[in-house]
Amino acid sequence: MLQVDLHGMKTAEAIACFTRAYDSALGSGTRSDACLKVIHGYGSGGAGGNTRRAVRSLLRANPSCADYVTGEDIDGNPGYTVVYPRRRLPSGAQRLYPGIVEYCAAPKTKLDVVRRFVRRSTESDIERALRELESGGRLRSFIKNGRKHYVDPHVVETRF
Repeated sequence: MLQVDLHGMKTAEAIACFTRAYDSALGSGTRSDACLKVIHGYGSGGAGGNTRRAVRSLLRANPSCADYVTGEDIDGNPGYTVVYPRRRLPSGAQRLYPGIVEYCAAPKTKLDVVRRFVRRSTESDIERALRELESGGRLRSFIKNGRKHYVDPHVVETRF
């Protein structure tokens, strides 16, 4: 079983490290025996750390990519998750698509979006996601007060 320890990393770094280890586990052995133990800790307050929530949220959002079992279900330890990869996870920018579109139900500037998502991903992934969402028609942009704003074009337009 491969293992990756994410202790001491910021959430965006930890997710990048996790996805590299995930891809490595996916490439090792046959699909049926690929397994990755992700040690993320349980959070300083014990209620759940940001890294643990981010890793499990990524796995929950992509059920066709991997199966996983939480440490709580194995031995009561919330500090790790065992992952069984089946196929590649979406890229960093693609992982942000649903959250950014939802956040842009009301107009947001690029700075607003970066501030909202920078703990989950890198600024370059966020900027790439904005470009790709705009070029794909999932976000519309407009200039207001000299700043570019992004909005979900499917939301009923009010006064922008």
